[in-house]
Amino acid sequence: MERRTFWTILAALALLRLALMATVPVFEPSEARYAAISANMARSGDFVVPRFTHDLEYQSFDGKPPLVFQAGGLFCRALGVSEFAVRLFPFLSAALLLLILHSSVTRRADAATGRLAVIICATSTAFLAAAGISMTDMTLACCVAGALLLYRDFLDGFAWRHAAGVAALLGAGMITKGPVALALFGLPVLADAILNRRARGILNVRWLAVAPIFLLVAVPWFVLVEQRNPGSVWYFFYNENFMRFISHDYGDKYGAGREAFRGVSIVWAFVVTLPWAPMGVGKLWSCGVERLRSWRFWKELPGRALRTMRESFEWLAFAVIVGFWCLTSRVLLYYLFPVIALFAAAMALRGNRARLVRLAPFAAGISAAVVAGALIGGAFLSDRMLGVRTPLSPVENHYAYEFYHGRPTDEMLAPYRKARALYLEQRAARHAAAARRAGGGDGKAVAP
Repeated sequence: MERRTFWTILAALALLRLALMATVPVFEPSEARYAAISANMARSGDFVVPRFTHDLEYQSFDGKPPLVFQAGGLFCRALGVSEFAVRLFPFLSAALLLLILHSSVTRRADAATGRLAVIICATSTAFLAAAGISMTDMTLACCVAGALLLYRDFLDGFAWRHAAGVAALLGAGMITKGPVALALFGLPVLADAILNRRARGILNVRWLAVAPIFLLVAVPWFVLVEQRNPGSVWYFFYNENFMRFISHDYGDKYGAGREAFRGVSIVWAFVVTLPWAPMGVGKLWSCGVERLRSWRFWKELPGRALRTMRESFEWLAFAVIVGFWCLTSRVLLYYLFPVIALFAAAMALRGNRARLVRLAPFAAGISAAVVAGALIGGAFLSDRMLGVRTPLSPVENHYAYEFYHGRPTDEMLAPYRKARALYLEQRAARHAAAARRAGGGDGKAVAP
């Protein structure tokens, strides 16, 4: 890809994303919750324990480690509490991932291919959207995909900068979203070691020299927060990172996990790589209808896929991550963000580069239109906007209220607490009445 085309597309997308970051209000509940936590850190000066108002009580947020919240809080301290400040760190995370992607692909091919990989990644609709949202997922994608790309470079010849980069990114991933970062990195590495008999990559004793980097980044916060807020580390590791994926009722403090179906990660992998994903389907269709009807074609397909993954670490990592998330039905679209950069690298290295270059401007236009339309339309049409700049209302998006106006006072919350207590009392009475009817009047349900 030519430099002029590359910089034109990249600059246009960056300017669009920065403009939307600064002008679109915080309205989506998940983003508003994380934005409120960052704003609370900036206002209180407490950068150890994330806190927000939940269930009408100001409490610690134990569901995620604090790296994104801390960075958002620091930017709020420097720039003032604003939409732009809390969204800046995910944008910088996206920029770092694109830099690693360019370096990795250029090292194995040439600068033009490296630029093509960056454009494929940057023009993926999900990537462009996540690059300016105050959530943890883009930073996790940077940590996981960046570490995998650096590890691939490491396999070509040991370099201290690659090993140190892997350790630092995995440490950052641990304090972004926890041990899932290690799983999403470790499983592709293990699969590669088995499939290509490259155990030397993971058994290299020189990894021990960079292990302190990982520990220095990852461990201190968990120690500090357990001292300040006992029990939070156990809840995070056990409930949020283990029971969450094997039990429907895992003791979630912040709402029930979303159920889909096992294998939904395949659908999400297709969605997050739009508008480029259909090229894979088109390549399959180009084999010819008659050949697609042949039993021999489908019989040989697994073998060809295995050879492709053996030859391409990026395709292998893509398949392993998607397969890993197939094991659970509680998979959100955001969980597949790490595969976008891997997909971009694989397409640039092994795809039809001339065709990809021709399609790049169209992909950029599609993604820009979709992201701008969704964010602007959502901001002005969503009923959740009612909670942004209006008086506190727990019925609406009260996290947005907390972000813009600060922590609600006890006087403001008092009537809502009274109403909530009455609701809980009435619900308990209804359950007791139902139990009495089911148990024949003694207040106890009959065992089935």
